[in-house]
Amino acid sequence: MRNRTKTIVLILAKAFPRKHRSAGKPTDFQRNLDCGKKIHTIRSGYELWKHNIEKIESGKFFLSLRQWSDKPYRSPQVEIRELNKSQVGYERITMQYNPETGCIKAVVGGKQYPDIRQIAENDGMSLDDFTDWFFGQGTGRTLFQGVIIHFTKFRYSNNQ
Repeated sequence: MRNRTKTIVLILAKAFPRKHRSAGKPTDFQRNLDCGKKIHTIRSGYELWKHNIEKIESGKFFLSLRQWSDKPYRSPQVEIRELNKSQVGYERITMQYNPETGCIKAVVGGKQYPDIRQIAENDGMSLDDFTDWFFGQGTGRTLFQGVIIHFTKFRYSNNQ
């Protein structure tokens, strides 16, 4: 794949962030990616990532999945996987969180997706860690709008 001249970098967290309930513990994203449990990541910035994935789909770019070797922004990045146009894709996601019930409702590709647990597991996390990642203490967030960046051919829109 190195014949491609352009790289789009996506960094996966090696440890949970400071304000997460599992702060400092390993995310195991690389292990989950390697064994097929983490098949996507979810990010804000739908338009940016749509543009980036379309560049990759053109065949002139590839996606470099990386992690920091030690402390974020203070250590070198290490590539853990390289993906080409046949391996990536994207879908729009909107999640609404109800802090009173602790429930998340998700809309993927314009359609309600009832199994938020599956989305969490496909993102390489338990439902509790997923909920805290997007809606935990300190975020004050009840609405998330973004993009699912797929690392396989799986798409939620094909599985509804």
